[in-house]
Amino acid sequence: MARPPLVQVEPGEVIAIPLFLTSEPVLTRFRADAFRDRGDEFAFCRVIEDRRGSGIIVEVFDHVGGLDAAIADVVAADRLFPPVAITGLGIHKRRWRRVGTCEPYDRERDSGYSTIQLVLSPYDRPRLWQDGVETPIDVETAKGYESWRVWSADHLETRIVEALGHPSSSAADRRRGTGPEPDRAVATAP
Repeated sequence: MARPPLVQVEPGEVIAIPLFLTSEPVLTRFRADAFRDRGDEFAFCRVIEDRRGSGIIVEVFDHVGGLDAAIADVVAADRLFPPVAITGLGIHKRRWRRVGTCEPYDRERDSGYSTIQLVLSPYDRPRLWQDGVETPIDVETAKGYESWRVWSADHLETRIVEALGHPSSSAADRRRGTGPEPDRAVATAP
Protein backbone atom coordinates (compact mmCIF):
# COMPACT_ATOMS: atom_id res chain seq x y z
CA MET A 1 0.00 0.00 0.00
CA ALA A 2 1.33 3.44 -0.94
CA ARG A 3 2.31 5.75 1.87
CA PRO A 4 0.20 8.94 2.05
CA PRO A 5 1.98 12.19 1.18
CA LEU A 6 3.55 14.24 3.96
CA VAL A 7 1.25 17.14 3.18
CA GLN A 8 -1.80 17.58 0.98
CA VAL A 9 -1.69 20.63 -1.28
CA GLU A 10 -4.04 21.76 -3.99
CA PRO A 11 -3.12 23.49 -7.25
CA GLY A 12 -3.75 27.22 -6.86
CA GLU A 13 -3.00 27.33 -3.12
CA VAL A 14 -0.98 30.38 -2.09
CA ILE A 15 1.58 29.90 0.65
CA ALA A 16 3.41 32.53 2.69
CA ILE A 17 7.15 31.93 3.06
CA PRO A 18 8.84 33.71 5.99
CA LEU A 19 11.95 35.69 5.15
CA PHE A 20 13.21 35.58 8.74
CA LEU A 21 13.78 31.86 9.33
CA THR A 22 16.67 31.08 6.99
CA SER A 23 18.95 29.96 9.83
CA GLU A 24 16.26 28.14 11.83
CA PRO A 25 16.54 24.32 11.63
CA VAL A 26 14.26 22.95 8.92
CA LEU A 27 12.73 20.31 11.21
CA THR A 28 11.53 22.85 13.79
CA ARG A 29 7.74 22.84 14.15
CA PHE A 30 6.08 26.20 14.85
CA ARG A 31 2.96 27.02 16.85
CA ALA A 32 -0.04 28.15 14.84
CA ASP A 33 0.24 31.68 16.27
CA ALA A 34 4.04 31.97 16.00
CA PHE A 35 3.98 34.59 13.23
CA ARG A 36 0.93 36.66 14.16
CA ASP A 37 2.98 39.74 15.12
CA ARG A 38 5.06 39.76 11.96
CA GLY A 39 4.56 42.44 9.35
CA ASP A 40 5.59 42.52 5.71
CA GLU A 41 8.20 39.78 6.09
CA PHE A 42 6.79 37.07 3.83
CA ALA A 43 7.31 36.07 0.22
CA PHE A 44 4.62 34.02 -1.51
CA CYS A 45 4.39 31.02 -3.78
CA ARG A 46 1.53 29.29 -5.56
CA VAL A 47 1.22 25.53 -5.94
CA ILE A 48 1.15 24.55 -9.61
CA GLU A 49 1.27 20.76 -9.30
CA ASP A 50 2.04 18.11 -6.70
CA ARG A 51 4.33 15.59 -8.42
CA ARG A 52 4.39 13.42 -5.26
CA GLY A 53 7.87 11.91 -4.97
CA SER A 54 9.27 14.41 -7.47
CA GLY A 55 8.28 17.41 -5.36
CA ILE A 56 5.63 20.10 -5.44
CA ILE A 57 6.06 22.50 -8.37
CA VAL A 58 5.53 26.09 -7.24
CA GLU A 59 6.03 29.57 -8.62
CA VAL A 60 7.50 32.18 -6.28
CA PHE A 61 6.29 35.73 -6.74
CA ASP A 62 8.23 38.98 -6.54
CA HIS A 63 5.94 40.22 -3.78
CA VAL A 64 6.64 40.78 -0.09
CA GLY A 65 3.80 41.29 2.36
CA GLY A 66 2.12 40.16 5.54
CA LEU A 67 0.02 37.10 6.21
CA ASP A 68 -3.03 39.21 5.37
CA ALA A 69 -1.77 40.12 1.87
CA ALA A 70 -4.44 40.16 -0.84
CA ILE A 71 -4.14 37.01 -2.96
CA ALA A 72 -4.98 39.01 -6.10
CA ASP A 73 -2.00 41.33 -5.45
CA VAL A 74 0.33 38.40 -4.80
CA VAL A 75 -0.48 36.50 -8.00
CA ALA A 76 -0.47 39.68 -10.09
CA ALA A 77 3.25 40.09 -9.32
CA ASP A 78 5.94 38.73 -11.64
CA ARG A 79 7.74 35.51 -10.84
CA LEU A 80 10.91 36.01 -8.85
CA PHE A 81 12.59 33.14 -10.75
CA PRO A 82 11.42 30.14 -12.82
CA PRO A 83 9.15 27.59 -11.10
CA VAL A 84 10.88 25.10 -8.81
CA ALA A 85 10.07 21.86 -6.98
CA ILE A 86 9.87 21.93 -3.17
CA THR A 87 9.37 19.43 -0.37
CA GLY A 88 6.17 19.70 1.67
CA LEU A 89 8.06 19.78 4.97
CA GLY A 90 7.91 23.57 5.37
CA ILE A 91 4.12 23.43 5.15
CA HIS A 92 3.85 20.31 7.32
CA LYS A 93 5.92 21.89 10.12
CA ARG A 94 3.86 25.13 9.93
CA ARG A 95 6.97 27.04 8.94
CA TRP A 96 5.18 28.11 5.75
CA ARG A 97 1.54 29.21 6.01
CA ARG A 98 -1.36 28.61 3.67
CA VAL A 99 -2.96 32.00 3.11
CA GLY A 100 -5.54 31.32 0.42
CA THR A 101 -6.42 29.75 -2.89
CA CYS A 102 -6.82 31.13 -6.39
CA GLU A 103 -10.25 29.97 -7.53
CA PRO A 104 -10.85 28.88 -10.13
CA TYR A 105 -7.25 27.94 -10.85
CA ASP A 106 -6.10 26.58 -14.19
CA ARG A 107 -2.42 25.67 -14.30
CA GLU A 108 -2.09 26.48 -18.00
CA ARG A 109 -3.98 29.76 -18.01
CA ASP A 110 -2.69 31.05 -14.67
CA SER A 111 0.85 29.63 -14.55
CA GLY A 112 1.75 28.76 -18.15
CA TYR A 113 2.29 25.11 -17.22
CA SER A 114 3.23 23.99 -20.73
CA THR A 115 6.06 26.56 -20.84
CA ILE A 116 7.71 25.48 -17.56
CA GLN A 117 11.12 23.97 -18.29
CA LEU A 118 13.24 22.10 -15.77
CA VAL A 119 16.40 20.06 -16.33
CA LEU A 120 16.67 16.57 -14.89
CA SER A 121 20.17 15.17 -14.28
CA PRO A 122 21.90 18.41 -15.32
CA TYR A 123 25.43 16.92 -15.18
CA ASP A 124 24.95 13.41 -16.55
CA ARG A 125 22.83 12.87 -19.66
CA PRO A 126 20.55 15.86 -18.98
CA ARG A 127 16.93 15.89 -20.07
CA LEU A 128 14.72 18.94 -20.45
CA TRP A 129 11.30 18.40 -18.83
CA GLN A 130 8.47 20.44 -20.33
CA ASP A 131 4.75 19.71 -20.03
CA GLY A 132 5.43 16.16 -18.84
CA VAL A 133 7.77 15.31 -21.73
CA GLU A 134 11.51 14.71 -21.28
CA THR A 135 13.85 15.57 -24.16
CA PRO A 136 17.60 14.81 -24.12
CA ILE A 137 19.82 17.91 -24.27
CA ASP A 138 23.56 18.46 -23.99
CA VAL A 139 25.28 19.51 -20.76
CA GLU A 140 26.12 22.99 -22.05
CA THR A 141 22.50 23.69 -23.04
CA ALA A 142 21.31 22.38 -19.65
CA LYS A 143 23.18 25.22 -17.91
CA GLY A 144 20.62 27.69 -19.28
CA TYR A 145 17.66 26.13 -17.46
CA GLU A 146 16.44 25.76 -13.90
CA SER A 147 17.57 22.42 -12.51
CA TRP A 148 14.90 20.05 -11.21
CA ARG A 149 16.04 19.72 -7.65
CA VAL A 150 13.65 19.48 -4.74
CA TRP A 151 14.27 22.54 -2.57
CA SER A 152 14.03 22.29 1.21
CA ALA A 153 12.29 25.12 3.06
CA ASP A 154 15.44 26.77 4.41
CA HIS A 155 17.29 26.57 1.09
CA LEU A 156 14.41 28.12 -0.85
CA GLU A 157 14.01 30.83 1.81
CA THR A 158 17.69 31.69 1.41
CA ARG A 159 17.35 31.80 -2.39
CA ILE A 160 14.33 34.12 -2.10
CA VAL A 161 16.08 36.42 0.39
CA GLU A 162 19.09 36.65 -1.94
CA ALA A 163 16.92 37.25 -5.03
CA LEU A 164 14.95 39.98 -3.26
CA GLY A 165 18.00 41.52 -1.64
CA HIS A 166 15.96 41.29 1.58
CA PRO A 167 17.94 41.06 4.83
CA SER A 168 17.22 37.88 6.77
CA SER A 169 16.52 39.03 10.30
CA SER A 170 16.47 35.69 12.12
CA ALA A 171 19.87 36.07 13.82
CA ALA A 172 19.04 39.60 14.96
CA ASP A 173 15.63 38.44 16.18
CA ARG A 174 17.19 35.70 18.30
CA ARG A 175 19.65 38.17 19.87
CA ARG A 176 16.74 40.48 20.76
CA GLY A 177 14.52 37.57 21.79
CA THR A 178 11.78 38.68 19.37
CA GLY A 179 11.81 35.85 16.85
CA PRO A 180 8.96 33.40 16.38
CA GLU A 181 8.69 30.84 19.12
CA PRO A 182 9.06 27.27 17.91
CA ASP A 183 6.65 24.69 19.28
CA ARG A 184 9.14 22.98 21.59
CA ALA A 185 6.52 20.53 22.89
CA VAL A 186 6.38 18.77 19.52
CA ALA A 187 9.11 16.40 18.44
CA THR A 188 11.14 17.73 15.54
CA ALA A 189 11.56 14.43 13.71
CA PRO A 190 9.41 14.09 10.58
